[in-house]
Amino acid sequence: MQQGEKGNGKFVFTNTGSEPLIISNAKGSCGCTVPEWPKTPIAPGETGEIAIEFNSKGKKGKQTKTVTIQANTDPNPTRLTVKANVLVPEG
Repeated sequence: MQQGEKGNGKFVFTNTGSEPLIISNAKGSCGCTVPEWPKTPIAPGETGEIAIEFNSKGKKGKQTKTVTIQANTDPNPTRLTVKANVLVPEG
């Protein structure tokens, strides 16, 4: 991606447990990585998604960021990894 662009991705998951999945918080490792997560419980067998926006402003080269998920899961917390290669325009 070019420096200054915003990249969007999503992690789709299925609740394979026997109880509703409740995500109480999701936090990016920096202000440039912003997650959006379901605020309502995900029933067993149902799917949900966590959307993540990465802002490459001021970044360059290979970037690895994490999103830490707090939920009623084992293990808790769970970490998602976001990777990008930020290209700096010449000139």
